Amino acid sequence: MKPVVIRRQRKAEAEQAIKDLEERGYEVIFPLTEFASDGKLFDRDSYNRRIFVENTQHSCWIAKLRRKESGG
Repeated sequence: MKPVVIRRQRKAEAEQAIKDLEERGYEVIFPLTEFASDGKLFDRDSYNRRIFVENTQHSCWIAKLRRKESGG
């Protein structure tokens, strides 16, 4: 069976989703981890050239769960 991947922007939301799935018989196989990425934002000037505007930062909380094996 494929694992279930939880992706949330806020840690509290991810923890709640994990808790809900654990109550339904899932187990964590990859712990809740924050992944951050950086980027750049560009705009166009009057000559249609790209101009740097600002740096951007994004973060995402990710965990993997799978259904527990039933012993029957």
